[in-house]
Amino acid sequence: MDTRILHAALQEVEKRAERVSEDDVLDTYVNVESLTNALAARDNGIVFGRRGTGKTHALKYVAQIERAKGNRVVYIDMEQDVGSTEGRYADPALSLSERATRLVVDVLGIVHSQMLDAAFEGSVDIQIGVLDRMLDHFQEVLVARETEQEDTRTDRSSEGSNTDLGVDWTPGRMPSMRVGTGSTSEAAREAGVRTRQTGVVRHRIHFGGVTQSMRQAIEADEARRFWLLIDEWSSIPIELQPYLAEMLRRLFFGIPKVSVRIAAIPHRSEWRIAGDRGDYIGVEVGAELFPLLDLDEFVVFPARNREEQARRSLSFFRALLFRHISTALVGMGEEPPESEDDLIGSLFTQVTSFQEVIRAAEGVPRDALSIVGRAGLRAGGSKVAVAHVREAASQLYITTKATQLNGVPVARALLDRIVGDVISGRKARAFLIKQEQTPHPLIQQLVDDRILHIIKRGWSGKDNPGERYDVLQIDYGCYVHLLGTNAAPQSLLGGDDEEDFSTVIGDVVVPEDDYRAIRRAILDLPTLLVNIDADAGGAAHGISGSPTFYEL
Repeated sequence: MDTRILHAALQEVEKRAERVSEDDVLDTYVNVESLTNALAARDNGIVFGRRGTGKTHALKYVAQIERAKGNRVVYIDMEQDVGSTEGRYADPALSLSERATRLVVDVLGIVHSQMLDAAFEGSVDIQIGVLDRMLDHFQEVLVARETEQEDTRTDRSSEGSNTDLGVDWTPGRMPSMRVGTGSTSEAAREAGVRTRQTGVVRHRIHFGGVTQSMRQAIEADEARRFWLLIDEWSSIPIELQPYLAEMLRRLFFGIPKVSVRIAAIPHRSEWRIAGDRGDYIGVEVGAELFPLLDLDEFVVFPARNREEQARRSLSFFRALLFRHISTALVGMGEEPPESEDDLIGSLFTQVTSFQEVIRAAEGVPRDALSIVGRAGLRAGGSKVAVAHVREAASQLYITTKATQLNGVPVARALLDRIVGDVISGRKARAFLIKQEQTPHPLIQQLVDDRILHIIKRGWSGKDNPGERYDVLQIDYGCYVHLLGTNAAPQSLLGGDDEEDFSTVIGDVVVPEDDYRAIRRAILDLPTLLVNIDADAGGAAHGISGSPTFYEL
């Protein structure tokens, strides 16, 4: 196949799923059976994954498949459909109650609007009157702030008596005696209500008649299943997310034919606000809402050994590239390649060039498509070589990932220290961190920005099985400029790659030999942060930091 045509098609490939037309969603989707089965489960669930891992594409795939079956689908993109979530719902001038009420009513309005459109099109057997009554009840939806009230009452009363005894005399008249008695009494009562705020302020959502009218409308639909798909959940201000989750639980979870899917970034999501009396607002993950799929884990390390992991990655990314380029070629009026082998052979100089793309993408499909597109521009009309892939990956890292740290100097300093200690000092590209330290905001920012990649959770060595670690790998773009030099990483964790890979991919408790190789690269995050702070405030005074990596 003509390589130049393939390069042109690469520039036509959409990197973001929200820009893919509905006609192309199925054509570009990589249909992996285990992934598809998880998406089709009846349980209400969450699809987790960082940006670029395919959450939006997965939800759009579900929408297309279920509509084709005649089922009802309501798809909501919280960034595109609801409006500016950061402006409209994060305004500090508005109270939490007002912002949460706006969010809940706006989302209900989108659900109502899509159901009403379907009813007018005649594709849903719902009485328009039911939907009209639902709209009337929207004014009853309110996120109310609860406060404690204290009754106060004051009673006052007084009683008394007096006796008046005296003689009155007027000249020219007979004297007269005056005797009198009297009593006085006074009573008053004051009653009032004083509001007293103590402890944590609680909020409650009142739905009024919306609950009943929503159930009537959904149950009147002849479709066997009703799907509510919510994309970009993590774009909602995190303090408002539990209130929207509460709405989903109370209005939709109790209807048997409804299945809810939410696409979210793991550490940018809040599902529940616990009350002080065992109550809560939101949903309980694992009891009411289930984590159905983690796309990071699915693409990066769902394997028992190195060979299986490499085979799965190769198969997935071959299909990803084949489907996207084939769709782009058809849109250009060109014939698609006959097979995946035909595409790989026509586009790359050798299979190792394509394997370098997989390595550089670190399991993120969007990054893989971006790297191939940039590499194609560097190759001109020639086939893509390893050097082109490395140049493209370096540019992607510098222009997109690294720039995200410009406004966070502490995160950049943390990354610089990690790269210096792990890559330059240990000739490795991965390290361990205690599991309770992984949720630290700075570590999570580096993970969310796809600069660090979690490739194993809950690792422990048999010398100390009670201590759990996560294995984090440094992004390819951080060290691609070192490849081919003496400073390049020689292994995953500073030892033999075969042994290290069995450490990462294999059983939770690893053999002693592998444990010795991995235990030399354990990040001491608290000490590292102290050192960064000392460097920022006391470097001019000669303050030196403590070691930031240690051995067990």
